[in-house]
Amino acid sequence: MLNKHDSVPLYVQLQNIIRGDIVSGNYKEGEIIPSETEMMKTYQVTRTTIRKAIANLVDEALLMKLHGKGTVVCLREMKHNIWNFSGFTDYARKKNEIPVSRVLRKEIISLQNEPFMVLVRLRGTRRETTARWLTLDTSYVPMALFPGIDQYDFTEQSLYQIMNQRYNIYPQNAALGIHPIMSDARTRELFEFDGDIPLIMAKGSVLGEDGIEVEQVEVIYGPNVEFKVVTHI
Repeated sequence: MLNKHDSVPLYVQLQNIIRGDIVSGNYKEGEIIPSETEMMKTYQVTRTTIRKAIANLVDEALLMKLHGKGTVVCLREMKHNIWNFSGFTDYARKKNEIPVSRVLRKEIISLQNEPFMVLVRLRGTRRETTARWLTLDTSYVPMALFPGIDQYDFTEQSLYQIMNQRYNIYPQNAALGIHPIMSDARTRELFEFDGDIPLIMAKGSVLGEDGIEVEQVEVIYGPNVEFKVVTHI
């Protein structure tokens, strides 16, 4: 139960209890957790306290709010050896945030005598009128698989959704290497920070359902990105 005389805020205590129930398996993947009203009765706290605890667990990607259903557990086993990688638009929307992109470069180039679209985007989320930039994505997309894909506006549209909806090809697996890099003048300007700090870069190939490479990708993660790992010990 919660200790109202503890220096730890009640919402943090509740957050820790729910997290423990998820990690220990008391709440299973896809299970709807008790409602706010039920938790108010169980823990004798206000709705505001419950909502702050839930919001933090949603940010940790342990819970997900589903409209009309409630709050469900979304703790899944890691399916990749090193990195879970998916479309940024889907990632942002699952966190109930508005994805935004700024296209820095889009053109057709030749790689190994084959035409590729190179697409460089600054990706982030918007709250009210302010954008918080999170990643710098560079994609090399084979025109042989996606003829005419360079005609789309990737400021407004998702690359992976276009691949799926227009070409019936959906990225399914990513084979990525993770590398530390140092920030430079360009990343400092784009991510809007000062000083020399280390960043993380993921680089590799994205494959479709048939194992064919649909994208060569390089993602630089800015200092506003948090990585959290939940596992059994």
